[in-house]
Amino acid sequence: MDSSVSLATPGIVSVAAMREVEFSVPQKCDLKLAERLIEEICAGRGLQIAMKGSQSKFPGSIHWHYKREKQKGTLELTLFPAHQRLWAKVAEGRKAPWIDLELPQLRREVEKKLEVLPR
Repeated sequence: MDSSVSLATPGIVSVAAMREVEFSVPQKCDLKLAERLIEEICAGRGLQIAMKGSQSKFPGSIHWHYKREKQKGTLELTLFPAHQRLWAKVAEGRKAPWIDLELPQLRREVEKKLEVLPR
């Protein structure tokens, strides 16, 4: 196995200078409804959208950069409905203690609410 890849925690992949966390998405969940849901959850947790767009590598994706007021660090989320995927990414230069505390809780809340979205 490549020493730059760590699979010590299921669902979390660390590759060189970034950390990526895959969210569990129920099969046949209507992810068209997830965009608003994710934004509402993040806002409720005190996260602010610093950027919203799409990634050319993932056509049709929705990509956010979230920040916490007056704190360093950026949490990236990407929703890719065409492939039933949602993941978070933290780049090496964008790490912050609040992200380490927030991400597991955010992931649990989003996954729980995705379970009740229409199929």
